[in-house]
Amino acid sequence: MQFSTEFRLDRPYFSECFEQSALHFPHKKPRIIFIAGLLLFGTYIIMLTTHPKLFGLFFFALAGIEYFSVKYQKSWWLCRQMWSKNSGNKINVEVDEKGITTSSLYINNCQHWCDIKRIIHTPKGILLLLENGQKNYLSQAHFNPEVFAFITIKCQKNNDFSDTQKKSKPTQN
Repeated sequence: MQFSTEFRLDRPYFSECFEQSALHFPHKKPRIIFIAGLLLFGTYIIMLTTHPKLFGLFFFALAGIEYFSVKYQKSWWLCRQMWSKNSGNKINVEVDEKGITTSSLYINNCQHWCDIKRIIHTPKGILLLLENGQKNYLSQAHFNPEVFAFITIKCQKNNDFSDTQKKSKPTQN
C-alpha cells in the first residue's frame, strides 16, 4: 500500500495535535521548589549583594516564565509551534512499506516501522510513540481509515517480531 497526502501546518492542526496528545499524558505540574529557589535567589541578590538589582529581577522574570509556561501550557506550546520555521508550510506525508515519510521545505524525515514503539488511537487520529521518546500525531482529517489500519498492522507485526526476538535472546547469569 502506498498513500500520500499534503496539508498545511497551521494553528488548528497544531491545536489538535496538542489536545489529542494531552489526553494520554499527564499535565505538567509547576515545579514549585524550582520557582521558589529562583525567587529566593533573586531576593538574595537584590537585598544582600552589591550586584545590580536588575540581575535579581532577571531571576524573578525566570520564575514568572516557568510558572506561566505550565499554567498556560497549551498556549505556550502553540506559540512555540507557530514561531517555528515550518509553521504555515505545506507538509507531504507518504505511508508505504518502508514507513512514514514526511517532507517539507525544511524537514525530510522517515520513520521506519521498526522505529515506532507503540500506537495510541485517539478520537481524532493516532499518536505514534517512537523508540527515541518522541511523539508524532497523525490526524484523521488528512488520512483515510485504511491508512490507519495499515499503520496499525505494520506496527503490530514489528512489535510482535521484536517481542519474539527479546524472548529468544538467552540471559546471562
